[in-house]
Amino acid sequence: MTEEKKEEEEEEENVSMVKELYDALGRSDISSVLNMFADDAIAHGPAPADVLPWGGVHNGREGVAKLLKVLGESLEDEQFELHEFIAQRNKVVVLGYAKGHAKPTGRPYEIEFVHVWSVRNGKFSELRVYNNTAALVEALSPP
Repeated sequence: MTEEKKEEEEEEENVSMVKELYDALGRSDISSVLNMFADDAIAHGPAPADVLPWGGVHNGREGVAKLLKVLGESLEDEQFELHEFIAQRNKVVVLGYAKGHAKPTGRPYEIEFVHVWSVRNGKFSELRVYNNTAALVEALSPP
Protein backbone atom coordinates (compact mmCIF):
# COMPACT_ATOMS: atom_id res chain seq x y z
CA MET A 1 0.00 0.00 0.00
CA THR A 2 1.36 3.37 -0.94
CA GLU A 3 1.85 6.08 1.68
CA GLU A 4 -0.72 8.24 -0.11
CA LYS A 5 -3.33 5.46 -0.03
CA LYS A 6 -2.65 4.82 3.67
CA GLU A 7 -3.08 8.53 4.45
CA GLU A 8 -6.33 8.62 2.46
CA GLU A 9 -7.71 5.64 4.42
CA GLU A 10 -6.73 7.27 7.72
CA GLU A 11 -8.50 10.48 6.67
CA GLU A 12 -11.64 8.48 5.81
CA GLU A 13 -11.50 6.77 9.23
CA ASN A 14 -11.19 10.16 10.92
CA VAL A 15 -14.22 11.52 9.06
CA SER A 16 -16.20 8.42 10.06
CA MET A 17 -15.16 8.96 13.67
CA VAL A 18 -16.33 12.59 13.57
CA LYS A 19 -19.67 11.56 12.04
CA GLU A 20 -20.04 8.92 14.77
CA LEU A 21 -19.49 11.61 17.41
CA TYR A 22 -22.18 13.87 15.94
CA ASP A 23 -24.56 10.89 15.78
CA ALA A 24 -23.89 10.19 19.48
CA LEU A 25 -24.48 13.86 20.31
CA GLY A 26 -27.76 13.71 18.40
CA ARG A 27 -28.83 10.78 20.60
CA SER A 28 -27.62 12.64 23.74
CA ASP A 29 -25.23 9.73 24.35
CA ILE A 30 -22.69 11.85 26.24
CA SER A 31 -20.91 8.81 27.68
CA SER A 32 -20.03 7.56 24.19
CA VAL A 33 -18.99 11.08 23.15
CA LEU A 34 -16.64 11.46 26.11
CA ASN A 35 -15.11 8.02 25.48
CA MET A 36 -14.08 9.24 22.03
CA PHE A 37 -11.79 11.89 23.57
CA ALA A 38 -8.22 11.32 24.72
CA ASP A 39 -7.58 11.73 28.45
CA ASP A 40 -5.54 14.87 27.73
CA ALA A 41 -7.87 16.34 25.09
CA ILE A 42 -8.25 20.10 24.76
CA ALA A 43 -11.44 21.83 23.61
CA HIS A 44 -11.36 25.50 22.65
CA GLY A 45 -14.69 27.30 22.88
CA PRO A 46 -15.51 29.99 20.31
CA ALA A 47 -14.78 32.87 22.71
CA PRO A 48 -13.33 33.56 26.16
CA ALA A 49 -15.30 32.24 29.14
CA ASP A 50 -16.36 35.76 30.12
CA VAL A 51 -18.05 36.18 26.71
CA LEU A 52 -19.87 32.82 26.38
CA PRO A 53 -20.63 30.43 29.26
CA TRP A 54 -19.02 27.50 27.38
CA GLY A 55 -16.14 29.60 26.11
CA GLY A 56 -12.50 29.35 27.02
CA VAL A 57 -10.21 26.34 27.03
CA HIS A 58 -11.42 23.04 28.48
CA ASN A 59 -8.86 20.41 29.45
CA GLY A 60 -9.32 16.64 29.52
CA ARG A 61 -12.52 14.65 29.36
CA GLU A 62 -13.80 16.49 32.43
CA GLY A 63 -13.35 19.79 30.62
CA VAL A 64 -15.14 18.47 27.54
CA ALA A 65 -17.97 17.19 29.77
CA LYS A 66 -18.28 20.65 31.35
CA LEU A 67 -18.33 22.34 27.94
CA LEU A 68 -21.12 20.01 26.74
CA LYS A 69 -23.11 20.45 29.95
CA VAL A 70 -22.98 24.25 29.86
CA LEU A 71 -23.69 24.30 26.12
CA GLY A 72 -26.75 22.07 26.69
CA GLU A 73 -27.96 24.36 29.48
CA SER A 74 -27.51 27.42 27.28
CA LEU A 75 -28.75 26.54 23.78
CA GLU A 76 -31.59 24.55 22.27
CA ASP A 77 -30.89 23.62 18.66
CA GLU A 78 -33.99 23.43 16.49
CA GLN A 79 -31.96 22.84 13.35
CA PHE A 80 -28.42 21.45 13.22
CA GLU A 81 -26.86 20.67 9.86
CA LEU A 82 -23.47 19.30 8.94
CA HIS A 83 -22.72 20.53 5.42
CA GLU A 84 -19.17 19.50 4.66
CA PHE A 85 -16.34 17.35 6.04
CA ILE A 86 -12.81 18.22 4.95
CA ALA A 87 -10.01 15.87 6.01
CA GLN A 88 -6.27 16.31 5.84
CA ARG A 89 -3.89 14.07 7.75
CA ASN A 90 -5.08 14.00 11.39
CA LYS A 91 -7.51 16.93 11.04
CA VAL A 92 -11.19 16.97 10.10
CA VAL A 93 -12.89 20.31 9.47
CA VAL A 94 -16.67 20.39 9.67
CA LEU A 95 -18.71 23.22 8.17
CA GLY A 96 -22.23 23.49 9.54
CA TYR A 97 -25.29 25.50 10.42
CA ALA A 98 -27.34 25.77 13.60
CA LYS A 99 -30.55 27.56 14.44
CA GLY A 100 -32.41 27.58 17.72
CA HIS A 101 -32.96 29.61 20.86
CA ALA A 102 -31.06 30.46 24.02
CA LYS A 103 -32.63 28.61 26.95
CA PRO A 104 -32.14 31.39 29.54
CA THR A 105 -33.77 34.11 27.39
CA GLY A 106 -35.82 32.32 24.75
CA ARG A 107 -34.16 34.55 22.14
CA PRO A 108 -33.34 33.03 18.73
CA TYR A 109 -29.95 32.44 17.17
CA GLU A 110 -28.82 31.38 13.73
CA ILE A 111 -25.15 30.68 13.02
CA GLU A 112 -22.78 28.98 10.66
CA PHE A 113 -19.92 27.18 12.38
CA VAL A 114 -16.59 25.53 11.78
CA HIS A 115 -15.38 22.70 14.02
CA VAL A 116 -11.76 21.59 13.65
CA TRP A 117 -11.13 18.13 15.09
CA SER A 118 -7.67 16.65 15.68
CA VAL A 119 -7.30 12.88 16.01
CA ARG A 120 -4.44 11.05 17.74
CA ASN A 121 -4.30 7.28 18.21
CA GLY A 122 -7.99 6.84 17.42
CA LYS A 123 -9.21 9.50 19.89
CA PHE A 124 -10.03 13.17 19.62
CA SER A 125 -7.11 15.13 21.01
CA GLU A 126 -8.33 18.65 20.22
CA LEU A 127 -11.45 20.55 19.19
CA ARG A 128 -11.52 24.15 18.02
CA VAL A 129 -14.88 25.87 17.55
CA TYR A 130 -15.38 28.91 15.34
CA ASN A 131 -18.74 30.64 14.87
CA ASN A 132 -20.61 33.92 14.97
CA THR A 133 -20.02 34.69 18.62
CA ALA A 134 -21.90 38.01 18.43
CA ALA A 135 -25.13 36.25 17.42
CA LEU A 136 -24.86 33.90 20.40
CA VAL A 137 -24.04 36.72 22.84
CA GLU A 138 -27.10 38.60 21.56
CA ALA A 139 -29.33 35.52 21.97
CA LEU A 140 -28.10 35.01 25.54
CA SER A 141 -28.52 38.68 26.50
CA PRO A 142 -31.79 39.74 28.13
CA PRO A 143 -34.02 41.75 25.77
